[in-house]
Amino acid sequence: MEAKTFEQVVREIEGKKILVANRGITARRIIRSIREELMAVPVLTVTDVDKTAPFTSGAQELILLGDNPRAYLDIDYILKLAREQDVVAVHPGWGFASEDAGFPKKCADKGILFIGPPTEPMTLLGNKVKVRELARKLNVPVVPGSTNAVEMAEAREIAMEMGLPVMLKAEGGGGGRGIYEIYDMEQLETAFSKASVLAQASFGNPRIYVEKLLTSVRHIEIQVIADQQGNVFAFDERDCTVQRNHQKLVEITPSPWPKMTEELRQKLKDYAKALVTAVGYFSLATVEFLVDEDQNPYLIEVNTRLQVEHGITECRYGIDLVEEQIAVAFGSTLRFTKEKTRPVAHALQVRINCEDPRNDFAPNAGHIVRYISPGGPGVRLDSCIAGGYEFPSNYDSAASLLIAHGDSWGKTLAVMNRALKEYVIGGLKTTIPFHQKIIMDPVFRSGLYDTRFVEKTPGLMRYHDSESEALRLSRLMAEFRMGYNPHVQLSDYRGGADKRVGKFNPVLPSLPPVPPSGPYPRGDRKALIDYVRDSEIVHFQTPPQGTSPSPTRETGSAWLKTGSWGRIWTGAGFLPGNGGGAHFHVAMMANMTYPFNEARMWNQFASLTPKQILVRSTNLLGYKPQPGNLMQFTSEFICEHHDIVRCFDFLNHIENHAAPGRSGHELPGQCMAAGSVPVLGQRV
Repeated sequence: MEAKTFEQVVREIEGKKILVANRGITARRIIRSIREELMAVPVLTVTDVDKTAPFTSGAQELILLGDNPRAYLDIDYILKLAREQDVVAVHPGWGFASEDAGFPKKCADKGILFIGPPTEPMTLLGNKVKVRELARKLNVPVVPGSTNAVEMAEAREIAMEMGLPVMLKAEGGGGGRGIYEIYDMEQLETAFSKASVLAQASFGNPRIYVEKLLTSVRHIEIQVIADQQGNVFAFDERDCTVQRNHQKLVEITPSPWPKMTEELRQKLKDYAKALVTAVGYFSLATVEFLVDEDQNPYLIEVNTRLQVEHGITECRYGIDLVEEQIAVAFGSTLRFTKEKTRPVAHALQVRINCEDPRNDFAPNAGHIVRYISPGGPGVRLDSCIAGGYEFPSNYDSAASLLIAHGDSWGKTLAVMNRALKEYVIGGLKTTIPFHQKIIMDPVFRSGLYDTRFVEKTPGLMRYHDSESEALRLSRLMAEFRMGYNPHVQLSDYRGGADKRVGKFNPVLPSLPPVPPSGPYPRGDRKALIDYVRDSEIVHFQTPPQGTSPSPTRETGSAWLKTGSWGRIWTGAGFLPGNGGGAHFHVAMMANMTYPFNEARMWNQFASLTPKQILVRSTNLLGYKPQPGNLMQFTSEFICEHHDIVRCFDFLNHIENHAAPGRSGHELPGQCMAAGSVPVLGQRV
């Protein structure tokens, strides 16, 4: 293809359709580059389960693949639909069919450009056995192991010769899949069968080879990009050492490992460039190595596609790798050079998955009831979810890629710690709290760890991702007590997505007006006292106390919601109590209600009946002493809303029995105090 400038490519593809044959985070990330400076039209393949997913929002057109969740793997069907929609190019993303060496040729047969490498170099570098052969010819060190794919008997012989432990790896594998570690010869036969079946299912190739299992190593990779004119650029390393079962969890650039020297970095870059140059490769590729404690590197594989962790390289250099990959596919000369493309930042990525780390990282799907994304300086988020999204169980558990970047390793850690604290995904278990533990781990921060870091650090699983038992119990009691309360969240006692019972609004019958009189004198303290003492009627406090000291008692506040009970209270021989010696701790802290609103409501619907309140001589309305200004404020409100003040612990502190008058205010004429000491209300 004739060499072009980037500007020529932009003019060529502006307004033309580029298909992303993928979904999720991958789709959203690639669509952004297609739309931005390239100004092409992003088209996206979707199955039925993905038609309304958040990541489709950036696409201008959708190609519907039907109800089969595996349709993303059907290259022939995708290309047939793409041809019908006048698509000029296809980007495979990562995962699904992105490493199918037949994909580029099928695109060419349909007259559609494949955004990636040609079939031949893709086959050579993507095959684990063939790339090891190539590496030996180029004097690139490889992990000791078989030279070709092997059968079971050969695998046993090689394992005995090299010594355990060894690994069984899929010839066409990638992404950490299809790998079995063998520590005992008795495991070998069963593991070989499983590895072969998994390799066939995952990569369409059942062939297996044997490799020595290196211990205490780091996983370091080099991102390269090459154009069709033979120009190759290698970026600084990405450290992918934090992993579990060969699946990457955290990626960093540059490596925080103290032994990562400039000499070792350049050696890895040279190896990577040699491999892609030798096969006439163009597009993005990632060359992956294991590096032992003595700084000896060993090639493990080459990924011939866009990598999940490409974003940290973009943040380190301030570039767009996807944009450049698309331009290179259309014939653009590579814009990256040693003089112009220089690192400017440290970057760190964590993979936020909908998984439960404390349940063996079991994936979970369902309704996302709350979503708050992190942001601010130094934060990048590539996400495929949103609040209200029904996260599907049909695909992998990846929810987002969270990247922090800064001018130093310490700054980058601080930004990531802050971003993880801001990030909220409600309704599902995620890896957010697990990553918070990693970021704060002193060994991780030092850079002195290996690929067994997660396995060796059980403390990473000791975190809280639910409310404390005490808080959940208090909320449960508050819910029983108060009925409907929009501020109460029940956590484990009620599902986050469950519908709450709404406010009760009954249809009431027409009732005659309340007579404007009652048995109790109002507005005259002495008359009220005389009536209570001399009427020969037993006057008592009622069980429904509104906000009482015990949240488990029957609530009077629910009666307030209808307003219909005022007619029962009015004129009856009841002195209803509203509130008591734990008003503040129960009402305001546990039930999250304002008690004096209830007192005001009581007076509205039962205006002719005196209201009582129970106070503590020591603390007035709390379990413990309150600030003086709060005591004064409380005293004023008691006098405004209540007629009778009862004190139940005055014998402990008799000097405090006149607690409502502490503020220096004289109790109003209608307010009387009941108790063993008959005279209260004078100035204190």
